[in-house]
Amino acid sequence: MIELKFHHFLKWSEIEEIIKKGKNNMVVVKLPNSIYHSKKMKYKIEHMKKHHIIVEMDNDKRGRHKKIDDTVKERILELYREGYSINNISNILKLPKSTIFINVRDEIGIISMERKKEELTSLMYQYKEHLIIENIYDNYFDTLFSELKMYIDENNLEMAHIKIKEISNYAKKLKKLL
Repeated sequence: MIELKFHHFLKWSEIEEIIKKGKNNMVVVKLPNSIYHSKKMKYKIEHMKKHHIIVEMDNDKRGRHKKIDDTVKERILELYREGYSINNISNILKLPKSTIFINVRDEIGIISMERKKEELTSLMYQYKEHLIIENIYDNYFDTLFSELKMYIDENNLEMAHIKIKEISNYAKKLKKLL
């Protein structure tokens, strides 16, 4: 069985191709409601049916993405915070990925940025502990790490990157002196 979906008015050349396929296989042609009931297609549909082609109305949803209510939106964001991907959330909630993404795009961007900030802050504290264990941590490091934390909190990742390099270079300089 061959199932063909069309979202446009069929040309006679397309219909002839469908009829050729129908000689060796059962062919089902699905058309949207607006095309299926069009006066333009009435004769063409009858012609296909005479040649044993099954023509049906396609009930798949088309058009604008579905708006989701606040409870579903919160559930999506909860799952995303727990680490599920949009693909996994789509499978769990039986919603198209595009609908999910369009409805929670801004919130996902904020959550992603928060995750990155948390991860960067965690790495910052790990490096700080490492410097303390190495016994090279001093007041200047304290100032540098305070500035780094400020840049991270302000989402100024460019300045945070510069500050990390400065901390790294200062640490290398101190290790050479010891």
